[in-house]
Amino acid sequence: MKPVRVVMALVVGLTLAACAIPHQRDDTGASKLAIEEAGVDAVYARYREVYNAAVDIDSAQPLSVVERGSVLDIDTAAFQVEGGAVRTTLRADEVAIPRFKAYPLWFMAVASTEDGAERRVQVFSRMSSVDTWTLVASPRIVAEATLPKLRASGDANALAVAPDDDRGMVLSPQAAVDAYVASLSALPEAAGDDVAGDDAFLQQMRDAFAQNQQLADVEFSQAWGADPVEHAIRTSDGGALVFATLHRADQFQVTPGRSVTYPDGTVQRALAPEGIVGSGTVRFDHQVLLLVPPGNGEIRVLGQFGGVVAVE
Repeated sequence: MKPVRVVMALVVGLTLAACAIPHQRDDTGASKLAIEEAGVDAVYARYREVYNAAVDIDSAQPLSVVERGSVLDIDTAAFQVEGGAVRTTLRADEVAIPRFKAYPLWFMAVASTEDGAERRVQVFSRMSSVDTWTLVASPRIVAEATLPKLRASGDANALAVAPDDDRGMVLSPQAAVDAYVASLSALPEAAGDDVAGDDAFLQQMRDAFAQNQQLADVEFSQAWGADPVEHAIRTSDGGALVFATLHRADQFQVTPGRSVTYPDGTVQRALAPEGIVGSGTVRFDHQVLLLVPPGNGEIRVLGQFGGVVAVE
């Protein structure tokens, strides 16, 4: 098999365009746009209202109304840290809206804060006609990033890609995520038979792995996994943007009489004030945005959002 190279590019590029393969049988009837573009502002207005109310009362409880999955888990953990959650002014700048024949419906948006200091590529999903739109993916990209142009389909400015669809691409969306997880699982080397791991995210994870390995009186191991791909969107050149949720488990076996502790202001310290004694696992969720190119090009990570979600 020809090697595939994975390269991290936090500065990349975006203009939008996609249609999706439905997963559920909650039939919407004839094919329809996930949402009218005019309705996206209302989705974001509601998101800001609920999220900022949660910040104001210093409680993550309201977030379940507007967030789901790993986004909710990551943000909920951040509320455990004093000052870890701040008010948001995110608004959609560009929107990619596919067509669907069945629920769940979803759309992608490139959003930025009022001051332009933060940009995210986000996915909002609606599971049924009686459910509200919830945020399910939110990787950060740098302010000056430009994402690839997306492929339109009729009156839809975006075309969704099935997880197992590898037509014209180096790998299908699911296979690309599996290859990336395999590279992460090879840490600290981060290189496997089919993936050359030398991108910035892998380097960050490699450095963290090495740091944990150097802890005195501690045996350290790590495990990686990923959720099945649900959201992928076709680029105009025949590639795809793929949203993936990666799960990382840092496992510690500590010599009796010793402990692993964390600095003030970290989620680990908030969740485990006494540190890890005996044995313990720190769990992370990492949402990444992968670019799967057409042909035999390089898989690139365009952005990521993640953090500690549990200490066990």
